[in-house]
Amino acid sequence: MASVTQFDLLTCPDPQSVLDDVTDVWNVDSALRPHASLTASEVELVEQLAFHFGTAPESYEIAISDESFLITPCKRGVVNVIVDGNIWHIPGGILAPPDLRPQIVEWLKHIAENHGKTLAVYSIGAEDVVAFRDSGYEVSRFGMEPFVDLKGLTWSGSRFQWVRRQANFCTRAGLVVREIVTSEEQRLLASALLGIMHDDLSGRTYPKPLRLLEAVFDPTNLQQRRLFVAMKDDQIQAFVACTPMHNGTEWAFETYRKATDSVRGVVPFLFKTVMDSMQSEGVSRVSLCLVPGKKLNKRIPNDSVLVNRLLSLWYRRMNFLFNVQGLDHFKQRFRPEEQVRYVCVSPKSTLRSAISFARVTGALRPNIANLASALFRSATHRN
Repeated sequence: MASVTQFDLLTCPDPQSVLDDVTDVWNVDSALRPHASLTASEVELVEQLAFHFGTAPESYEIAISDESFLITPCKRGVVNVIVDGNIWHIPGGILAPPDLRPQIVEWLKHIAENHGKTLAVYSIGAEDVVAFRDSGYEVSRFGMEPFVDLKGLTWSGSRFQWVRRQANFCTRAGLVVREIVTSEEQRLLASALLGIMHDDLSGRTYPKPLRLLEAVFDPTNLQQRRLFVAMKDDQIQAFVACTPMHNGTEWAFETYRKATDSVRGVVPFLFKTVMDSMQSEGVSRVSLCLVPGKKLNKRIPNDSVLVNRLLSLWYRRMNFLFNVQGLDHFKQRFRPEEQVRYVCVSPKSTLRSAISFARVTGALRPNIANLASALFRSATHRN
């Protein structure tokens, strides 16, 4: 067991926050907190930590998560834990001030070692990956996150011609974009929004969002998320829910869906309009969210062969399951820059942990009829 002094930052700056029995920190039963056990002040704390210190598009998911939590003794850091037996999946990284995160990385590793757990921490960026590597985690590429830098963005030139064409068509068709600000209006629109999402997903292999990869959308519990809708004649054509990162200086287009009878080009029109609005507010950039498995052809030292091959196979050969390449093609229309996202595992990835990932995401529960149709279309296209 690590000495108390190794984790001084976890009990600072307030000396009174030191636990009477420090061994409680290492007791999984007391340290892992189900959502239902959190007090109102702890729920508020978790949401504030997610807003201020979230570094990945899915970091803010913790604010509406019904999973379990690990909160540091100093109450300055938290992680969201999806438990699958002895395998703990931690989406969205570590929500804590930057100076505290390396200590929490070590803290989590000791918890895993002392209790025989496998920890998988997802969507780690370059700013934190060194701490994981230095602590002995297995670090593998998870995919690429495209983002649009809003500073100086003008949409001019041939590279944005497609975006301008879609937006102009929708403008001429009479579409307008509104932000839905009040909780009352969000509640009134909830049924229509969920209906659009259901219809948009109903013909796909996975008729529900894949956990760890796609956001859970609850229009009645957005908290500090922002909701924009594209409308024509008082009818919702499409919507996008945006999640905050880095204290609201960046936003992620986490959930976006369109009606089955929507005007052509409504989603790029919506994206462009929202980006223009955020640019006027001083937002620095917008994330278009992770493309899993992309650019894994170049290995990195001490990564997982298993993770690399499975994610690469998914991106290159299994679009009939989840059309990663199609999503990537659409996002590239906005000419984004890209940054690597990593998955960090302690002690290491195994076939068991890979199966656990598939089980937790929901990848083992496809719609069989839709899967058969997708396989037929894929085979027909190749021939």
